[in-house]
Amino acid sequence: MAEKTRKKLNKKMIGIICGVLVVILVLTSLIFAFSKKENSAVLQATKSSANAINLENNEYMHVEEDASGDKIPVPNGYVGSSVAGENEIDTGYVIYEGEESVTDSNVAEAQKNRNQYVWVPVPDISKFYGIDSNGKKWGKIYQFTTRTNSSSLFDEITGTYPYNWSESNGVMTISSKTGRREPDVVPKSGSTGYDMDSRLKTLGLGAKTTHEFLNQLEKEFNNMVASVEKYGGFYIGRYETGNINQETPVIRKGNTNINGQTWYKMYKRCKNLRGENTNVVTGMIWGNQWDRTLMWLIETGNKTKEQITDDSTSWGNYYNATFEYVNSSGSVATKNEGSSTRIPTGSSEYTKANNIYDLAGNVYDWTMEASSTFIRVFRSGCYVIDGTYDPADSRSNYYPSSYDNWRLSRSTLY
Repeated sequence: MAEKTRKKLNKKMIGIICGVLVVILVLTSLIFAFSKKENSAVLQATKSSANAINLENNEYMHVEEDASGDKIPVPNGYVGSSVAGENEIDTGYVIYEGEESVTDSNVAEAQKNRNQYVWVPVPDISKFYGIDSNGKKWGKIYQFTTRTNSSSLFDEITGTYPYNWSESNGVMTISSKTGRREPDVVPKSGSTGYDMDSRLKTLGLGAKTTHEFLNQLEKEFNNMVASVEKYGGFYIGRYETGNINQETPVIRKGNTNINGQTWYKMYKRCKNLRGENTNVVTGMIWGNQWDRTLMWLIETGNKTKEQITDDSTSWGNYYNATFEYVNSSGSVATKNEGSSTRIPTGSSEYTKANNIYDLAGNVYDWTMEASSTFIRVFRSGCYVIDGTYDPADSRSNYYPSSYDNWRLSRSTLY
């Protein structure tokens, strides 16, 4: 009798457990569906905002269409890819320098020999920059989280909230003038000068005084946001900037010359990427452009908030990641977990997100963002770090005159 009772109880418990599991599965499905619906709504809003911009051919650009028929502003001197997987806004619309069409037959060669950029839509310009009470424009940079946040400007979809700024009645305020911010100069630390007259006179950056350099940075920032506002987005380098020992670098697949330059040299060389093409402006990525790119990856469903801010091991070249890649000899190799291996640009599909490679891991990327009075900000992580320590959204900083094997820069174009 006791045995029969025990069996009945066991069956009842199994039934209860199965019921609980069903409920969990249903709830998980509903949460996933809701999340997908939210992302879909964001994407639709992005497209609606982009379509609301009246794109027409002008002296600097021509209009092309992606695979879905949505319009893209392509700079003259560049062509949009015709290759499936490279010609859709939502998954990364790629442009190639030059006028020859890029098709299935020549894409492998074009990736190695022509500079490439990916279009990043900016549907809401009010989230991209703000204006303070003195009329100065500042980049809106963000912190990312997987939790909720009390900020009135918290975005649940992307998990973002303001970093060192606030806004009231359309007026933006920088919380700390020595906190992370842009555009701004980083003059000195004690008696050591950085963006000081004495150093600037020797660097060949254009400006020769601290005041001139501040004006130069503000002008470059203002021009960038004006373009983003006019065209609805910007282009980010598809790969980490290569050939950085040369005055004019490249953004091409398979490059290994991607480390060991100061912020100052990278600032200058990223500007040289345009070559003789006067239809475009190129430069080192701004902090607000980096943050917008990560937001876009979340909005498109390519990456989760957790993959952006908690652990980027699953899509970046970190110490604790393992994946296959093409080495500098052109052979397929395995990057083993627990090893520090810097890989060539674009050498693994493992590190691709919406056609952008190595945004997480491989080497740190210098940005235009300033911090304190003497350091510049670099983003993400590198091949010698665990992906849980420096995920894609992380910010670190160092002296702009420093260089090592772990830092270079990501370039942008407008």
